[in-house]
Amino acid sequence: MKVLVAGATGYLGYWVTRLLHERGAEVLALSRRGTSDYGRGLPGDVTSAWLGLDPDTIAGELSDVDVVVSCFGSVDWDMAANKLVSLHVTGTRNVLDLAVALPAVSRVVHVSSILALGRAEGQVGDRTLSVGQTFRNWYEYAKYRSEAIAREERRIPVAIVRFGALLGPAPDDIVPLTGGPIQALPYLLQGIPLLLEKAGRYPVYAGDVAAAAAVVVALAYASDPPAVCTYFDPRLPTLAELLYELCRPWNCVPRLVEAPGRVRWLQRIIAGRIGLTESTLSYDSPLPYLDPAELNALPAPAPVERPGYVAETASLLHAARRPLIRVNSAEWDRGMSKP
Repeated sequence: MKVLVAGATGYLGYWVTRLLHERGAEVLALSRRGTSDYGRGLPGDVTSAWLGLDPDTIAGELSDVDVVVSCFGSVDWDMAANKLVSLHVTGTRNVLDLAVALPAVSRVVHVSSILALGRAEGQVGDRTLSVGQTFRNWYEYAKYRSEAIAREERRIPVAIVRFGALLGPAPDDIVPLTGGPIQALPYLLQGIPLLLEKAGRYPVYAGDVAAAAAVVVALAYASDPPAVCTYFDPRLPTLAELLYELCRPWNCVPRLVEAPGRVRWLQRIIAGRIGLTESTLSYDSPLPYLDPAELNALPAPAPVERPGYVAETASLLHAARRPLIRVNSAEWDRGMSKP
């Protein structure tokens, strides 16, 4: 099988291209850099018509592509709203338009996010998207719009999969430092407390990035994939558990404080003064409830999470000594990068 992967050099894209390659697929890995560890790299840009590819490439090398995987995107919750929404909305439309134009493509696998549900209340499932919800940030809204476009596509079959925050090892320079529990890590390492509902004792539907990629690959190969499915770690690790594990290599115990809504609101007011960004505080209360039974809709066999994938992420970041926040270098040297 020949697969075009848009967003191939991202965190999830790295694992998708790797697993496709290991399965024997011919992989065309599209990214702005145009390089790839697995498959043949193609320089392109999802915000441009035809993904910025020249007509000869489309008519030649892409003419026998069987499946298009759309796993591009930015998880930077602090990106300017117009850029964030344009990237996901325009990019999704451009990927679908190209897939429709390629004569051999039988399916698009579209990667969405559990966060597209925004502040939806109560129990939600794969069939749920538009329930009149509001959104915590522009990233949620951008993913909502992107998934809505994929759901409305009628020219070509689309299989949609939703993920929560993804963790797990990869080349250290592609592990995102924004858009998930890791975003709080630099603040916690400085001893700044986080005020959370239930002190963070609620699931955020995190998952192993390699297992998530296995779901994407299974959807690419499935004979009759579900229209929408959702993957997360069935053990449902809580936000508190993730943050404790992420801080462990620094011998730091995060200060997670249980606080009522009005106190958490005050934390948002003073966040800028103590070095916190508003996006870091976006998930200080539980997400909508996802029944683990939703995992039954995943293509069989179900993916298996690697034991210790959160700890591996923490160890990787610690060993790489990556500056997780724009802090004064002397402050970093005094303690945050030392064992």
